[in-house]
Order: sequence, then C-alpha cells, then structure tokens
Amino acid sequence: MESVYGWVKNLVCFYIFITAVLHLLPKESYRKYVRFFTGMLLVIMVLTPILSLVGNEENLYEKIEQTGFFQQMENLKLDTAYLEATQKEIYQEEYEKAICMDIEQMVDRQELEAKKVEVQLTEEYLVKHIYIEAEFLSGDTRYPEKAAFSEGTEYPQVYELQKELEDFYQVEKKQIEIVVRE
Repeated sequence: MESVYGWVKNLVCFYIFITAVLHLLPKESYRKYVRFFTGMLLVIMVLTPILSLVGNEENLYEKIEQTGFFQQMENLKLDTAYLEATQKEIYQEEYEKAICMDIEQMVDRQELEAKKVEVQLTEEYLVKHIYIEAEFLSGDTRYPEKAAFSEGTEYPQVYELQKELEDFYQVEKKQIEIVVRE
C-alpha cells in the first residue's frame, strides 16, 4: 500500500509542477510542445508501476532509450545536411568572388576600369552568367574609335575582353554582358 501512496504522490507533485511551468511560459506557442513532452512523461509515470508488477519495467526503459537514440540520430542527420548546404553556399560565394577578381584583372589588361563585376555559378560551379560594367581609364580624355566586327559594332577592347572570357571560362557570348560607360 505504501508503494501505491508514493506513486500517487509522485503523480500529484508532477501535475502541480507542470501546471506551474505552463503558467510561467512566455509564449502560447511553447505550451503545445511542453504539453506533448509532459504527456509522454505522464504516460511513463503511470505505466512504470504497472510494468514493474508484470516485470517489463526494464524493457520499457530500454525502448525509451532506443527511441531517444534514434531521435538524436535523426537530428544529427538534419544538422549535418544543413551544415553541408551552408558550406556549399559559402564555397560558391567565395568561388564567385575569386572569379570576379580574375575578371577584374582581365578588364585591366584591356585598358578598361571595372566598376562592377558579377558572376553567377551553377550548382556544379560552372559559370552561368558574367556581368561587367566598365569605363575607359579616366586618364584618357578621348574614347577609342568603335570598330566593326562580325557580331556588330563594338570597341576593340570590349571585343577582346569578351573573346578572352569566352575562351577562359568556356562560356557562350550570350552568357557575357559587358556594359561600357562613356
């Protein structure tokens, strides 16, 4: 009879404690999670004496530990997937920055000044699109003459830059956008 009294006493204390915790929670949205968790604990507390009479108390604890372990493994998988996605995103951003720096050097070699360079990559780290805004070097007050090429009329420096980008990054002309400010 003493064990039944102790069991009921534990249930009442648990219920009072949980009621106090629920009233102290700052947001209503947290209450559903606390209720779910405490409901699970209440089921365990109710079943523990019954299972100890039958002799399956250790089996219950083992199942609970096993379920907790598998839940932790699932959380670890989700965390790992998130970290891998974040790491890939960071690598892609850094690779885009490095390509932008290379393109700026190519622009400088053509006696142009890069004002803005943007690069978009595919998930396989291939160049998807290149956007360049450039000006002629500020020390030169006259602009070079435009020349006629098979694709249209352009400045020779821009034509050479475009060809260099096409060859180096293995992209097509439609993937390169060069704007020259005059």
